[in-house]
Amino acid sequence: MAGAREAVIRTGAGVTSFRVDGAGPPLFLLHGLQVGQELFDELRVHLRSAFTVITYDQRDRGNTEFEPSTYTTDDLADDLAALVQALGYPRAHVLGTSFGGMVAQAFALRHADLLGGLVLGATSQAPFRAKRTAGPVADLLLALERGDEARARATLAHLVPAATSAAPTDGAPVRADRGDRLMRRFAATRGFDTRGRLDEIDARTLVIHGREDAAVPMADALSMVDEIRRADALVLAGCGHAWENEHPARAASAITAFLGAA
Repeated sequence: MAGAREAVIRTGAGVTSFRVDGAGPPLFLLHGLQVGQELFDELRVHLRSAFTVITYDQRDRGNTEFEPSTYTTDDLADDLAALVQALGYPRAHVLGTSFGGMVAQAFALRHADLLGGLVLGATSQAPFRAKRTAGPVADLLLALERGDEARARATLAHLVPAATSAAPTDGAPVRADRGDRLMRRFAATRGFDTRGRLDEIDARTLVIHGREDAAVPMADALSMVDEIRRADALVLAGCGHAWENEHPARAASAITAFLGAA
């Protein structure tokens, strides 16, 4: 499949929107919590000469459609496995950043037989654990845990005004259910904690972290490197949480070299 046009394919109980670009070993890119596959528009340009780059929209993002219901990061990992298989790949490299890095960890633990090399960027083993989470995010997760939908909606409106605004901020069509979709995304993070489990991952793993990342502490990246048996670290100077767009060429060069030896 050539080019980077968006297409859809049935994956289990849903329909997944995806794009394929480039040539070479398959590399799936997993986006963060509040964005979709467009996050990687810049990075894919620098990867497609070495890989068949597949980006896709997870549940409740972009044009991917599943029946509206709660789900977990394990479910999202299973969605990825279904996509890998639906596209006919026996194995694939996986790169996940931020929330996508959580899904990538779950995929590595649940579907090792489908995994080639692994890249984890700007992510954590337990980013929303109680001692670390405060403010509106903590309030939102607590409301979701208690089933207090009214409070969850009010908190989400404060946390992400665009999610509940009646007017679009970027000229795109407004979905009436966009707030519900984002709440389900936040709810998927509840209970995520891979501490003490990552030593089960046998794949060669590259952990990428921006030195100026204000969202995820450097210690979280280093703890993953310590726990994964065959892990290396790449610290990008001059980068924050959005490393994939701040220095895409530099990051892509390191990713290509690493996965080429995986």
